[in-house]
Parts: sequence; C-alpha cells; structure tokens
Amino acid sequence: MNKKFIFLLLFILILISHTYAQFYKVYEYKTRAKNETEIAYWTSYVAKSDLTYSFFGKEVERKGLWAHSAEIEYGITDRLTVAIYFDFEDSSVDSLKYIQAKTVFFRYRFAEKGSLFFDPALYVEYNIPKKEYKDYNELEVRLILEKDIGSLSIRLNPIFEKKTSGANQSVEFNYAVGIYCRRCGPVLQPGIEFHGEMGEIGNFIPRKQQRHVIFSTVDSRFGSGFHWHFAAGAGLTEASDKLILKSIFSYKF
Repeated sequence: MNKKFIFLLLFILILISHTYAQFYKVYEYKTRAKNETEIAYWTSYVAKSDLTYSFFGKEVERKGLWAHSAEIEYGITDRLTVAIYFDFEDSSVDSLKYIQAKTVFFRYRFAEKGSLFFDPALYVEYNIPKKEYKDYNELEVRLILEKDIGSLSIRLNPIFEKKTSGANQSVEFNYAVGIYCRRCGPVLQPGIEFHGEMGEIGNFIPRKQQRHVIFSTVDSRFGSGFHWHFAAGAGLTEASDKLILKSIFSYKF
C-alpha cells in the first residue's frame, strides 16, 4: 500500500480521535521543500491555573483545559509553503468541540541561509472561528528571524494580530522567542522558549495583566521524517497560566 496513503489515513484517525492545546510555537526559518507534505498533531494541557475564560458563552476554569490542532502543510516551492489547521478544545466542563480553522496563506523564506545577519521569513495566517466561540475573525502576521551561533539556534518571532471583524479592530503585539541547542545530542536537543502577549500597539496593557510564559523544551528527530517537540511552561505574570504542557508531533514525506 502507498506510504502516503497510510500516513494520510493515520492523520484522519488522529483528527477524529479524542485528543486535546492552546498553542505555543516558535516558527523556524526553514520551509518545506517543493512538493513535500507535513502532517502534524499539536496538543497542550493547562495543568495549573487560577484563570477563567469564555468557552462557547460559558465562563469556565482554564485548569484542566485540553486543546488540540491538526495541521497539513505543503511546499509550493522550496521557499513557499501553505497550510491549514483545525483547532479543537475540551474544557473542564464540556466535551471536545471544534472551535476554528486557521489558513496559512503562505510561509515564505527570503534569501539563502547565512547570506544575511538574520535568516528572514514571513508567515501570514487567517483565523476563522465558529461564531459561538468568538465573534470576530483575525489576521496574524509573523516575522521570522533566525540566527545560528555555534551550536545554538536563535529564533525571534515578533507577531502582529489584527481583528478583521467585530467592534474592536485594533492591532496587538505578541512575541515568541526560542533558543535551541542543535548539537547537544544525536537524538534529544534541549531548548528554552519565551512567549508573550503585550496588548494593543500604542496602548500596551499593564504588565501584571500581560501574559508571559517560559518553556523548557526538548526536540527529538527519529526515523525518516518524524519529529517530536515537547515542553513544560511556567507563567511569569498573574494573568498567565501557572503550568502548561505542550507537544507537537509531525511527519514529513
């Protein structure tokens, strides 16, 4: 049986299984090769939190929240990829529900690696949630900057989010930063990540109300095309969840 068919079948089974994340990722400069496909399953779990959030009109505790996302990414060229995500959540008081689709119009890398001080790429995503979950659509633009220094890989992701519907259509600034040890081991590669939400540009919310999380990460590549990313994160402000676990499992072919 064709290998691509087998893995696409496994991917569909993952989609319909009872699995669960609010998502944190630092994107890398590298893109999929032309005609290369990647399927990925993202999950995270809020293990400890004093916060609440709105889940289909209900105010529920964030502690115990599982969410998950299924992704398909495809290389149009060696520099340009497109993708689509389907997000689901399982709150502490309700069953698993589909919440939104996210379309990545493109993730495009500029220049050749090492030709500039930072290796740059651009990521553009459009979020289309169920109306019962959120009453607005959102556009995300992310600049990807990567620099290799010795055995370390440093990635910077300044993020700009704009609501494209609803009453408030302000632009917000978030960030994701990662430092990874590329040569610390043949199988397991440790790292550290920082993720934050600052609020509206020109009118940042007070620091205590901002969300900032630090993650300790480990990446493992094994077999032909398999990659697993796992991390545990701790909130740095009162408005952040206290303990978050996240996982991204992917396969490219």
